This record gives sequence, C-alpha cells and structure tokens, in this order.
Amino acid sequence: MLRSIFLSALLVALSLQNVFAAGAFTPEQYRKALWMVTRFYGAQRSGIGPNWLLMDHTYKTSFTRDADGTRNLEGGWFDCGDHVLFGQTFFYSAYMLAKAYDAFPKGFHDLYDGKEYSDYAESGKWSIDGGKPNRIPDLLEELKYATDWIIKATPDGNTFYYEKGEGDKDHNTWVTAGKMSTQPVDQGGEPRKMWKNPNDGPMASFAAAALAVMSKIYREYDTTYADTCLKHAKNAYTYAKAHKSQVAGAGSGGYYQGGNAPANTFNIAAAEMYIATNDNTYKSDISLDKNNVPFHNWAFDYSNPHDIVPYVVAMAVPGDKDALLNTMNSTFIKRFTGTVNGEKVATTGNAGWGALRYPANHAFLAALYQEAKGTNDYDQFIYDQVDYILGKNNSKQSFVVGFCEGCTKKATKPHHRNIYLNDENRDSQGMSALTIPARNEFFGYMVGGSFNSGDYKDDINNYQYTEGGLDYNAGLVGALAYIVSKVDPAPPIPPIEPDPDPDPDPDPEPDPDFIIPLANKTLLGNFIVRFVGTQEFPAQSKSFTVQIFDLKGNKISTIKSEGQAVRFTPKGKNIYYAVVK
Repeated sequence: MLRSIFLSALLVALSLQNVFAAGAFTPEQYRKALWMVTRFYGAQRSGIGPNWLLMDHTYKTSFTRDADGTRNLEGGWFDCGDHVLFGQTFFYSAYMLAKAYDAFPKGFHDLYDGKEYSDYAESGKWSIDGGKPNRIPDLLEELKYATDWIIKATPDGNTFYYEKGEGDKDHNTWVTAGKMSTQPVDQGGEPRKMWKNPNDGPMASFAAAALAVMSKIYREYDTTYADTCLKHAKNAYTYAKAHKSQVAGAGSGGYYQGGNAPANTFNIAAAEMYIATNDNTYKSDISLDKNNVPFHNWAFDYSNPHDIVPYVVAMAVPGDKDALLNTMNSTFIKRFTGTVNGEKVATTGNAGWGALRYPANHAFLAALYQEAKGTNDYDQFIYDQVDYILGKNNSKQSFVVGFCEGCTKKATKPHHRNIYLNDENRDSQGMSALTIPARNEFFGYMVGGSFNSGDYKDDINNYQYTEGGLDYNAGLVGALAYIVSKVDPAPPIPPIEPDPDPDPDPDPEPDPDFIIPLANKTLLGNFIVRFVGTQEFPAQSKSFTVQIFDLKGNKISTIKSEGQAVRFTPKGKNIYYAVVK
C-alpha cells in the first residue's frame, strides 16, 4: 500500500515537472533581460530620435534630411550595426514586436520613458534602475518610433517607401551615424538615396500587418494615433494586394534577399486587417489550406514567415483554428524541437551567420502556438532556447550585450558602429581595440552567436558571430515576453490623473514631425528645437520670442529678444523644447 502511494506521488511529481517547466534565471532576471532587448530598439533610431546610445555624443542626431523631394522621411530604425534602413527586416521586425505585445501584453512592463529617455538623462544612470515609469509600456513606445516612419512611408495606396541609404556607401567608413551624416555622399553622408515602389508584396504586407496590430494595441493610449495607423495600414494593404505575387530582389548592394513566400505573407496582412476592422473584404482575401501549409525547408525568419501564418489566420478564422494550429505544430514546431543539440538549442537555420536568431524565433513561435492552443507542452523548449542565449550553456557565454547573470564570458565586441561612440574610422586592428563606454554597457543587442557556445568568437571583425539586427532581437523579445508574462507579469498601469487646475489656454504639445535641430543661423518662421544643456539662439534682423517647455508640457521660461542673441541654461540635465516664434 505504501509503495503504491509512493509511486503515485512520484508520478504526480514527474508530471508536474513537465507542466511547470523551470528556467535557469529568476523572474527579475528575465524581466531585466526583456527590458534590455526592448530598449535596444531605441539604440537603432535614425533621425532626430533621440537615440539613447548617442544622446551624450558629439553627434546626437543623424540623417535628419532624409526626404524624397518635399516628403519628409526622417526617422525609422537602422538595420543592424550600420546605418541603412532595409525594408526586408524593418517591416518584419515591427510586425513581430507588435505581435509579441498583442499575444503577451502582460509580459511588457513600464520601466522607463521610451519617448525621450529623459529619466535616464536626468538620473545619469543607464541601468534598469535609472528609468522611471511613464504610464505607457516600454515596447509600445519603442515600436511607435517604427510605426511613425511606416506612416510616412505609406502616404497612399500607390506609394511605398522601403529603404533609406545604400549598403556599399554606408560600409565605407566605421563612424557613428551622426558623423556619417556629415560625410560626403560616397561615404554614406546626406542626402541619401530614398527607395520606393518595389515590385514586392512581402514588405508592404508586413507594413500593413504591423500598422493594423498597432491600431489595436495603442488605442487605449491614443485613439487618434490608432486611427492614423489603421488608415495607413489600408494604404500599405492596397499596395501589397497589387503586388502579392511579386518578390523584389535583394536590397541595395545585395544585402537581404526578398521574401520567399509572397502569398503566405499576404495572408498575414489580410488576417490582421480583418481582425482590426471586422471587414469581410479582408477575410475573403485570405487564401490558405488549413490542412496543408507548405514547409519552407529552412527556418523561421523574415524571408520565410510560413511558420506564423497558420497562427495568424487561426486568430482571424476561429472555425479553422484547431486544424490550423495542428498543421502549425506538425509542419513547423515539431521539426524545430526535434533538432536540439547537446546544449539543448535548436540547430535548424544558418549555423554560420546570425545563428541565434533561429532558436529565438522558434521559441517565440512555440510560445504563440501554446498561447492559442492553451497548452504548455513546449515550455521547456522555450526556456532552453532563451536560457542558452542568456548564458546558460557549456561555456557560460552570454550572447546579449550587457546581460551577464552568472555568466563567465560576456559579448564585449559587438559589430556595431554607434555603441563605441568613436568617429576615428579605425582600421580592423584599431576597431578590435575599441571598448564600450560605461553609459552604453546595457545595450541589449543579441549577437549572432553560435549553436555551440564554445565556437563563439568575440571579435568585432568577425561579424558572422558579433553582429546582430532588428530581426535577431525581435524573436527573443517575443519569447522573453511569454516567459515574463508567466513568471513576473506586468501590473496594471494606473490611469493618468486629470490636472486639478488645468491651464485655460494651454500651449500645444510640440508635434515631433516639426521638431528640427538648430542647424542654420536664420530663424525662418515658427519652429521647435529640442536640446539638452545650454542652447543659444542666434541674433536676428527682427525681434523674436523663445518659449521653453519641459517634457510634460510645462512652460519653464519665456525669453523675448529685440534681435540680439539669447541663451537658456537649464538647471538640470534634462531635455527641453524651445518654441521659437
């Protein structure tokens, strides 16, 4: 009898081990890792930004003149360790992040001001405890910087911008983005080439899907912005539908091939548009055999998104949900989970370049499946992939720059121009000697890494191992969000309290589309300057007024000039707006 009871208890214990898989890190450590890999996107900001890596650098902004004639195209994200915006990875990454929030909103905390990073600037601490909540989840603020640019890139259904800069010219020098902006055009400087209207469906499909999801997840914070996202999602969708069977060649310089599944990618756009609008026109555009989604003979990435299609369509067509999810599991997930090596990492994908994007993506995919299916069959697989990346491997090697909880080897030589704040354009030997400034230590950049931890080479010139990218981090963000939503869910964000004594005639909040640096010496018309530290406004031939605001919209000072130069010196190291009239 006792033996029977003991065996029963043992079986229950073993079954619970399968149900409640455990990770190698504490809940706080997983939250820290997610904070870091989320804020990474703020370090990829092109344009006015602010880009938090560069906020204290000589060159604080970059490529502020990106435009097509009179159309302003400033903004967006740099692709990886250089300064080009490539649509193949940009739109895909924006969608992946939006989908991560859509699926696992409780995984995303509000730990800092992701619009301006004024909290870090004020505290002077760029670690996780240097930020302050501002009532918007951090990922949404990082993602909004991308969707702001997608809105610019989709002015109507016949126009679609998809690339900024040229890969070969960008690679001619090793300097920060701000410095490169000042260089000659053949060295990546301004004015850069703007690319539009490709014979390509996947990029526009991902753009439409990203904006459609953003119109849902951002609505509780700004209904007007949500409506704008949906309007431009329709523009991108119109373009995608007209090119749904077409795939463009590689980006400029041969960087990034086009997508391999234009029709499948279009299904993502159609499904997300239907979910966002409940308009049956979009539902009728979905074309997918629920029992037979083709395998790509590769791995889940920006050019092979077949894997996620059944999940998205299942969310749009509940009647086909079970069949679609079963197909997703049998065609994709089981293949990836069946390829793990001795270090428990899935090895499907490119072992020679950017290897770790694949186990990160496959962990995110498994998490989406579980969320939809209501199971936890793959929890241990998800933990194993994420834990390996964070340093739970044979070499105790962390593959995320700045994260080292129990690791003995850090990723200290990422192939990334901005992190080092160096504009000397060093040769290969000089590049290898660069070190990361303390303020940029917590970069959150997942390097390409390796499937076997002992193979990794921490060498800035060995970019196959040490470069990362928008798409590398995106899958890891999603997988970590799933874990954090389970072990350390974000608390509800309190509503913004109304002003008890509102200004009867408040000054309007500056529109970021019209924020420009004080680049010339003539103040023509009304404009806005954003600055940190002392700012001088040059002498003019006529009188002018400068109004100074803090980031909360409070007026700090009004300076009137009869034409002479005036100067404002703030008390603290904060970010301010100056409205010049």
